[in-house]
This record gives sequence, C-alpha cells and structure tokens, in this order.
Amino acid sequence: MAKLSVITINLNDKNGLQKTINSLMCQTYQDFDFYVIDGGSTDGSVDVIKQYENRITYWVSEPDRGIYNAMNKAIAKAEGEYCYFLNSGDYLVNETVFESVFKGDPHESFICGNFYYEENGVRTHQTEYRERDWAFALYDIYSGYLCHQAFFIRTDNFRKYGLYSEEYKILSDWKLFLEAIGVNHEAVRYVDTDIVVYNLGGISYTIGGKAIYKEKVKIAENVLSPYLFKKLNRLYYLQRNDFYVDFIFSRKWITFIIKCFMKACYVLKISKP
Repeated sequence: MAKLSVITINLNDKNGLQKTINSLMCQTYQDFDFYVIDGGSTDGSVDVIKQYENRITYWVSEPDRGIYNAMNKAIAKAEGEYCYFLNSGDYLVNETVFESVFKGDPHESFICGNFYYEENGVRTHQTEYRERDWAFALYDIYSGYLCHQAFFIRTDNFRKYGLYSEEYKILSDWKLFLEAIGVNHEAVRYVDTDIVVYNLGGISYTIGGKAIYKEKVKIAENVLSPYLFKKLNRLYYLQRNDFYVDFIFSRKWITFIIKCFMKACYVLKISKP
C-alpha cells in the first residue's frame, strides 16, 4: 500500500492541470498513487491527462455534482494511508515537499505545513501553521479557515467521519476539520516546511465571504450543541466587530445616550415659541 494518495480535481483548466502535474512528477519521494477526477472538460484537459496515463493510478472524465462529489469519487478509490488534495492550478513549492512531510514515517491523523497564496500568477505572502497553534482550541477552527491543500489527511478519517458532505458547496473540508480536530481532538503533526502554492481562483475565494460565513454557521449548528454554537458564534461576532465591542462593552453607549438626550433637550428648548 502506498503511503500517500494524491487527488487532483479538474474542470476546464488545462494549463493549471499541467502545472499541478508537473509539480508532482518531479517529487523526490514517489511512494504515492495519483488520482485525477475531471468533470468532463472540453478544453483539452483530457489530452494532458492522457500524456501521463502511465503515472496516473486512476482517472475519469465525466460530469459530476460538484467539487466534493468529485473528491468523494477519488476517496472511494484511494488506497494510500493518507489522502492529499492538490487541485488544478495549485502546485507543490519544490521537489522535496513529500520527502520533508513523510520523513520519520508519521502516522498522526493529520499532517500540515506552510503554504503560499497565488493570485493572477503572482505569489503573495506565506502563511504558517506553527506547532504551538495545534494545541487546537475549538474556537481557533471556528473562527478561521484551514487551507485544505496544506493538509495530509489519514484516509481512515473518511471511514470514521464519513465522506465529504455534498450538501455543502464550499466548506465540507472545513466540516471535517471541525469534527475531527476541533471536537474529537484528532492528532495533528506540524511540519515546518513550505508545501503548496494555493491558487486563489478557486470557488471558496470567488464565491465571497458572506456565502462562506452562511455555510459555516449551518455546518456548526449541525455539528455542535446549541449552547456551544451560541457561545462560539458570539465570540466570533465580537472579534470581527471591534467597534461594536468597544462601544457596548466599554459602556460608551451610556455617555452617548446622555449626550443625545442633552442635545435633544437643547434643541427643543431653543425651538420653543
């Protein structure tokens, strides 16, 4: 059995697919299977896939019901100890990424490292998951968004927690992190290495923050108890609304109301006939 199953999802992104595959083929660590799930592309993506058929464990090109449906197709086929999702347009930072991640033969439920963003071909700042951050409070997951491409997920997590829910369009991967790491405290190993350059052209970036938050709330309501959800959501709201926090909890509203009252009295007085 391979140590790793790499899963790539693609739909009409021929150039991005080529970039992704190139970053895989040059890895010094080759103990991985490779699965490509194409959504029925018409832009020549299938020709790219066929160029690498001898290096691809399984591939298919057919319509699907969305990104998580495509991922689930691959998970059902995957035989590696870990699954790693590297979608079209995303690519590994260098040729020694897998070697660095699997040095020492880790077996934790999750392995994670650092990542970069890329927008319109320009690489932006690096984001690091430092080891100290993985004394992981549930709130840290609820208030954040973990980069799927920076994580290696033990395949048995999908037997324990189920496949990705196809009910959600953006955050089914986050749902797994919330359940497994946040609620059930599955072990996470942090590896201080740069793993991936994440393409910001994906659905989670283009769909917008309000839609993401709406789906996050729906997931959290289903996963957490009503009491816990209410507490976490309140903290999240307060953290993201500094003016509200300062205004209400510093009791500045009392002074504000008094000033409004005095102003109203003054206006009424001078307008009296």
